[in-house]
Amino acid sequence: MDHVEDLESSEIPDDYEAIRRVEFKLSAGASGFEVEYLNGDSPPIFFRKDWLKKRALRADSLFAVAVSGASMEPGLYDADIVVVNTADTREQDGEVFAVNFEGELVIKRLIRDEGHWWLASDNVDQRRYPRKRCDDRVALVGRIVHKQSERI
Repeated sequence: MDHVEDLESSEIPDDYEAIRRVEFKLSAGASGFEVEYLNGDSPPIFFRKDWLKKRALRADSLFAVAVSGASMEPGLYDADIVVVNTADTREQDGEVFAVNFEGELVIKRLIRDEGHWWLASDNVDQRRYPRKRCDDRVALVGRIVHKQSERI
């Protein structure tokens, strides 16, 4: 098992690292973000240190956040938990990122098309979830490196 949930700090084996769950306060526009760590309501997610090392991930660059909405279905559903690597904000075609889009945290797939970068939803209803062109209103917060879901 690579991750553990719902354990007290004193019960965590030494070979595991805690990844904090967060709430976000994003600035209007795409200039940045502020993280507010949840206290008590949501336990952190724990990963084996060797799992993190194998993927060159540092716990202090990771946070977990709940997915909101249906725009990324069927890959990510409302209330799924994703882990974001803030050390990886390099644009990568086809990868999923947490994004500051006009002051709102969104989870979107980054697509390169016609010489431009786009934020795309995985949901097939493109009228309801149209892709959005990346411009100065967009800042990549970090690449999604893990998901936890109740759906199979």
